[in-house]
Amino acid sequence: MDLKRRLRDGRHSLWLRLARRGNEDAFRRLYGELYDPVAGYIAARVRGGHDAEDLTGEVFHRFLQRLDDFETGRGSVMTWVLAMARHAVIDHHRRLDAHGAARRQAVPVEEMADVLAGDWTDPLGLLIREENLRQIRQLLRREPDQVREMFALRFGQGLRVREVAEVMGLGEDAVKQRFARTLKKIRQELLTQEPEGKGGPECMIAE
Repeated sequence: MDLKRRLRDGRHSLWLRLARRGNEDAFRRLYGELYDPVAGYIAARVRGGHDAEDLTGEVFHRFLQRLDDFETGRGSVMTWVLAMARHAVIDHHRRLDAHGAARRQAVPVEEMADVLAGDWTDPLGLLIREENLRQIRQLLRREPDQVREMFALRFGQGLRVREVAEVMGLGEDAVKQRFARTLKKIRQELLTQEPEGKGGPECMIAE
């Protein structure tokens, strides 16, 4: 784990412990750092600004109520609250489905252009720099909702593979295998469009 992430997680754990003891300033600081990742996650999956705002408020209300439930050894505060956000989004769409008002909404890969084109040093970043971003986005759109969400969490939210697994409630090995299979498939599809002899990075997912 890189130093910046380790410092962030340590800071969040400290503020959460203080918030449990009634320290309002610690909770405000924690809320301030968690708000944008949670709001961004929800806004990308819920249509309608008011619905997204209301759902974000619900998540932090639930977060406040469950401060004592956090277990330090089971991941970071960030992944814990993002998992809450994910469950809230799922419940939101189920409620809409129950009233016949929902359209199934997958992770909007088309809105991830800036993220996917970023200066990543892992193999997917190398692949994106060498290949056509539009083609990669098209290929990702063909993948199941769960795979698209994995990519959004990994490259949109900047989570580690282990953290993606924690947020989605999956095993780390299963997530790694899913990433590896998807990256291999993307590479193979792009190779059919490459000039003969052109090479490329290995399709392994970075930790």
